[in-house]
Amino acid sequence: MDWLVDRREAGAMDRALDGLGQYLRRHAVLDAAVEPALDAVRALVEDAAGSAEGLLQLHLDWRAQRPRASVVELTGVSTADLGRVGTGSSLSPGTVDSLTGADGRQLGETTLEIERPAQEAFTGGPPAMVPIHADPHRQGVASVPVALTAAAKAHPSSNAAQLAALAGAALADNVVGDSPPRTGAEVAAMVAQAHQALGSDARVLAADDAAVEVVISRCPFAPGVSDSDALCHVSTALAGQLGARVNGEATVVLPESIAAGDPACHLTVRLDAATEDLNGELHRWPATTGAPSRRAPHLELSVNLPSETTSVPVVRRLAAQALRSFGVADRDVDDVQLAIAEACANVIEHAIDSDTYEVQVELAADQCAITVIDQGSGFDATAVPENPDPRSEGGRGLALMRALTDKVAFRNEPQAGTVVHMTKRLEHDETHPLWNRPQTRR
Repeated sequence: MDWLVDRREAGAMDRALDGLGQYLRRHAVLDAAVEPALDAVRALVEDAAGSAEGLLQLHLDWRAQRPRASVVELTGVSTADLGRVGTGSSLSPGTVDSLTGADGRQLGETTLEIERPAQEAFTGGPPAMVPIHADPHRQGVASVPVALTAAAKAHPSSNAAQLAALAGAALADNVVGDSPPRTGAEVAAMVAQAHQALGSDARVLAADDAAVEVVISRCPFAPGVSDSDALCHVSTALAGQLGARVNGEATVVLPESIAAGDPACHLTVRLDAATEDLNGELHRWPATTGAPSRRAPHLELSVNLPSETTSVPVVRRLAAQALRSFGVADRDVDDVQLAIAEACANVIEHAIDSDTYEVQVELAADQCAITVIDQGSGFDATAVPENPDPRSEGGRGLALMRALTDKVAFRNEPQAGTVVHMTKRLEHDETHPLWNRPQTRR
């Protein structure tokens, strides 16, 4: 993300810093970290401005877990270009690169102590999908609901982001066909053409055998769709699965997105070995798990319980019996039991104006989804640190839930209270009758 500052223009600097603050608030894990980060950028800009004579470019790169801010002095920018681009406002990726004759000199940079949530929908990339009949080049954006429906049938315990990632991966299979990409340039062309077929204005910013960058200023997905930010995973999975064809792995980073309120979506696909601090979505080819069986057993369990500590052992036993009946490995049964117990304990502890809470357990194929609904006022899970102090009494329950499951998400619903949603990939006892199926006679 970039902002241009013409120091001769009154208010341009304030508008740029205000835009930066809005961007940080949209993407930061903790709002409290935004003001210190802004102070650091303000000091950087003021220090750089003292030695600059030309136009200033404030650049923020947030592809890593922590963003890096830099200030560049631009010279040689024409009045016409400056009038076309404007100053003080957020600029779409690649806009500064389009300035004719511009020459840059970096004046300073700093790493900001602020973090954004993890991007990936699946640890290790999405599992393989059953083949579907949906091709963006033939059906346009109508191919997306077809792919989402197929993903929901194949992986019914997946959350919205995971379903979108599975849909994007399935679309990538059809885009590739019999001609997989072999270079970064081919990946870039396939990503842009597929997304244009969906209805966007995707264009390639850069492409080599290390990375591909694509920017999208017009989203093909309808505004106001529920969980619209989850649909971004259709785009990232489509790009990631195409990129993974080159070297077996690819990491997709989405530092800016229209769904989050940014002026454009900016996809970076790393085709080489990604650095450890890169905050992206990993994709592998072939997929790390087998295609789901359409005949996999499916269980849905829902129970309403009193907000009392005596209810916790009850729901633990119910969940354990259900998972063992379906042949889930003992270690995973133990993890799910403990995660449910911690989630229920949190609900009971913070149940102020409700006498009951609800627990839902869904088991399908190799996934388990657990949802605990606090029907009272709930609690603020975002205020609990990712890694609480071991000596502290608070926060250890949430840390355990995060350690025992693959994904933990919290949301507040006006009619329900706090909803805790956890998903966990499961292993099965291969000797169990449900999985040790006899060979079909011929």
